[in-house]
Amino acid sequence: MISGRVRTSRADGSGLEARVEIAILDDSGISRPLEAVVDTGFTGWLTVPPHLASKFGLVPTGSAQSTMANGLEVESVFCNAVVMWHAQSVNVLVDIMENVPLIGTDLLADWRLTIDWWDGGEVIIEESKPPEP
Repeated sequence: MISGRVRTSRADGSGLEARVEIAILDDSGISRPLEAVVDTGFTGWLTVPPHLASKFGLVPTGSAQSTMANGLEVESVFCNAVVMWHAQSVNVLVDIMENVPLIGTDLLADWRLTIDWWDGGEVIIEESKPPEP
């Protein structure tokens, strides 16, 4: 199980974000903590800002067009990385973007996400089995 907390996202106390801590392996294979916002509107795996990609030794491997939530098309640089996800190492595609780290729905696939949506509320990502057909 991965757990975290809901926190305010703006200096004025408005807006809420579901945050959890995961670990990303740097280029030396050392596990580094990474606090990320759970973003169910992001259909990728994970985003990190350029300064963290550099800190973790993540090397860009390509680029592609991405559509942002506001409809804006941007060129997205990506790289491969390994994250610790429920005590398992998982290869993920990381978008290098100027924002806070985001966990997207590709990483959340096949897991149950529960959020108590208030400041300080609990965020839980746990194992779940899809219903039988």
